[in-house]
Amino acid sequence: MHILETSRLTLRYITSRDAEALMTILGDAEVMRFSIIGIHSSKQIKQFIEQRLISYLEYGFGLYALVHKQNQELIGYCGFFIQSIEQQKEVEVGYRLAKKYWGQGLATEAAKAVVEYGQQRFNFRRFVCLIEIKNNRSIRVAQKLGMKLEKKIIYHGLNVAMYSLDC
Repeated sequence: MHILETSRLTLRYITSRDAEALMTILGDAEVMRFSIIGIHSSKQIKQFIEQRLISYLEYGFGLYALVHKQNQELIGYCGFFIQSIEQQKEVEVGYRLAKKYWGQGLATEAAKAVVEYGQQRFNFRRFVCLIEIKNNRSIRVAQKLGMKLEKKIIYHGLNVAMYSLDC
């Protein structure tokens, strides 16, 4: 299902047909360097897709497939999900791109679109990003969204920075 478009991207639901494309992204050691789970196996990719489908059914939103309009290639994902942080429910913006698409502003383009979509469609007024402290690329995306460093916390055993945006 088509969710929204930007100038260069189409965002749609992730489906089981995306497993192979996701394997090339989530199976890449450099792409997954700052992931809590790390490199995904084919079983983890299947679970990842199942979790997305459940999220769409339960909440009406989730992480969406990013499809590059120029070549119709699935290049990553971006979206939001409910995260429990220090016993507080937060809307976290998540994004991950295939390495060959880094440095082109696509993560920022997608993340800006999903924040706007979350505000308009779901009336979200606050967004966060949990980012490993050394993940400078992801920090720059959060900053380009207008997020500010709120605090540093331990999350699943990792030192992370919590960036937030109040709308």
